[in-house]
Amino acid sequence: MERLRQALAWRWRQVNRAQLWLLAGLALALLPHVGRLPWLLILPAALLLGWRLGVELKLVRLPPRPLRWLLVGLAVAATWVSYQTLLGREAGVALLVTMLCLKLMEMDRPRDVAIVIGLSYFVVITVFLFDQSLLMGAYMLLVVALLTTALTAFSRPEASVPQRANLRLATTLLAQAAPLALLLFVLFPRIPGPLWHLPSDATSVGTGLSETMSPGNISRLSDNDAVAFRVRFAGDTPPRDRLYWRGLALTHFDGRTWHNPNETRRDAGAAHSFDFTAIGEPLRYTLTLEPHQRRWLFALDMPASAPPRSTVSADVEIIARDSVKTLRQYTLLSYLDYRLGAGRAPRQFTYLRLPPAIAPRARILARQLRAESRDDADYVQRVLDYIRQQPFYYTREPPLLLDDPVDEFLFDSRRGFCEHYASAFTVLMRAAGLPARVMTGYLGGEDNPLGDYFIVRQSDAHAWSEVWLRKRGWVRIDPTAVIPPERVESREDLERIAPAYAALTREAPDWAKRLWRKAGYGWDRVNNAWNQWVVGYDQGKQLAFLKGLGLKGFDWQRMLGLLFVGLGLVVAIIALQLFRRRPPPGNAVGEAYARFCRKLARRGLARKPAEGARDYAARIIPRRPELATQIRHITRLYQRLRYAPSTPRDGLRHLQQAVRRFRP
Repeated sequence: MERLRQALAWRWRQVNRAQLWLLAGLALALLPHVGRLPWLLILPAALLLGWRLGVELKLVRLPPRPLRWLLVGLAVAATWVSYQTLLGREAGVALLVTMLCLKLMEMDRPRDVAIVIGLSYFVVITVFLFDQSLLMGAYMLLVVALLTTALTAFSRPEASVPQRANLRLATTLLAQAAPLALLLFVLFPRIPGPLWHLPSDATSVGTGLSETMSPGNISRLSDNDAVAFRVRFAGDTPPRDRLYWRGLALTHFDGRTWHNPNETRRDAGAAHSFDFTAIGEPLRYTLTLEPHQRRWLFALDMPASAPPRSTVSADVEIIARDSVKTLRQYTLLSYLDYRLGAGRAPRQFTYLRLPPAIAPRARILARQLRAESRDDADYVQRVLDYIRQQPFYYTREPPLLLDDPVDEFLFDSRRGFCEHYASAFTVLMRAAGLPARVMTGYLGGEDNPLGDYFIVRQSDAHAWSEVWLRKRGWVRIDPTAVIPPERVESREDLERIAPAYAALTREAPDWAKRLWRKAGYGWDRVNNAWNQWVVGYDQGKQLAFLKGLGLKGFDWQRMLGLLFVGLGLVVAIIALQLFRRRPPPGNAVGEAYARFCRKLARRGLARKPAEGARDYAARIIPRRPELATQIRHITRLYQRLRYAPSTPRDGLRHLQQAVRRFRP
């Protein structure tokens, strides 16, 4: 066992430290892709990284050329099998990752090292195609520091240079590049829309609400605290129970699943007019939507119009031209009181259609209540009274409904989430001849006390119904709102459905919960600022920022001119600082060596007046053999700097560092 330990220790000492910097940086750059790329590609990439480390430890050899070509073919085939394409965001990143790891198998020349490091920087860029959060930005800055350290280590032929010096040089280079990057970020002209367009990924999975709804769909989001969007109101925030964030209208039902085959979801090229009458004053707000890989946008019910690059469908859904793959911000006007479609009846066959064999008991109940009702509005109220009076419960863990979900929910389990109530209520409306549809979106949200904005999370996902009534048009009906508070099992759901009642029964949280909640609000405020001023820094914000600096009416030509002037000034300042800090070579070298000699003199090893550096080292090494390595290193550096025709790069700094660390 001891021999094995000694052998491994010897092999570790033989490892090129520059290779370790590179492998560590590359491994950390690939780590964020582990959850996104399939295991068919991630596992081979990890094995190739381990293989390269084994090569550096002298445990294995690089594969022969035929095996490398075979691995390349297998990588391309695995990418095709996983994505059915080699193009697009997902497939392109997967192919880049696997090819980069395969390049490690032939990295035996300086040219190969430069290619691997350059491709590693590209891998860092690909991470931001998926995640542009503040934490990911800080993490990728660490990765860039490691890769830059590897670049500096490979560029220095001196094996005696300490690794901390390489890391210090890399951080210095990044610090010098920071003002240049800031100028480019602030002044480089922004263009409307994305800088490039990637082909659509068939395998991309959206987050949040789906385009279909069946029992259990929305309840799965109830424990998801991820932010769906943030809202900043121009005035006062409306009551939480009136904050219905409109999303998708689902019109077709197959007995279990609601969906909408509307062509506008696939083609948002033409806007649809709708009969809309506003009542009261509008609410103005700015909504910042997190990427969810879908094309629909959300708005407070009822929006007066659609934001730019989007249209309104026939069911009053806001459909964007492209999928929301990055943070999207838009400003809207909405009316909490309105009339929609009161002038004409909707298409009967679309909003009355039900499969003939589903919900027989629900149809009987609908006929009974319809016969007892005076008009359509009275029938709606009788159905709501039925839900209120019968022992229905609002729960996040509803039982499984197998055969006929509507009948089983209404007459057997009577336990469900919002999608169960919206689905059953809409079926009862259609069974009685009233046009109805299901709406999905979000309800409520929470105010951030440390900021002036509103947070809507995935756990706020909700479903309700819209019923068409004569002279009133489409009326929003939320059947979950009539459930008595004592039959709402979750405290979080009670906060959304009955916030006034929840406020009366709310217990004061202890200091730990208050502190944790306050920290969460603070972190969300930091993330919101990052999203607003970094991720969302578009053309409008750029022009507003320049206007705040007194630079009005700037076009892109003037902006580029200002950018080049700023870059020139920053480069000149950095060059001046580097020139001023550079000491005269001769005096500085002699002073550093004299300090080395003084340290030895204090230990009784003074240098003789006519003794040269090499003779001095040869005389004191036998007396202090434990310092032999440091003495030889300092003496060698001093002689090269003092007498060699060409001095090594950063040699003076290395000599000063070695003398500073020398403690006999």
